[in-house]
Amino acid sequence: MTKAEELARFIVRAQYGDLSREAVKHLKIRVLDSMGCAIGALNGEPVSIIREQIKDFDSSGTCTMIGGGSSSPDRAAFYRGFAP
Repeated sequence: MTKAEELARFIVRAQYGDLSREAVKHLKIRVLDSMGCAIGALNGEPVSIIREQIKDFDSSGTCTMIGGGSSSPDRAAFYRGFAP
């Protein structure tokens, strides 16, 4: 089993009730922080440039991009690296 498969298995089996109060607190902080970073980066120059490039090459894929639009998995993953 690969590490990715091990991680996927862990995630599928994980239950919210298995988390301690402290873990839930930190999970909420990190999820909100990640969302804030993603929203804050949407209008940044690098993200705008990449979004325009993706529109030029592939604007109709199966993966939804943060901030709207869709693209192929590889281009959406590239975009995701700049729009955390």
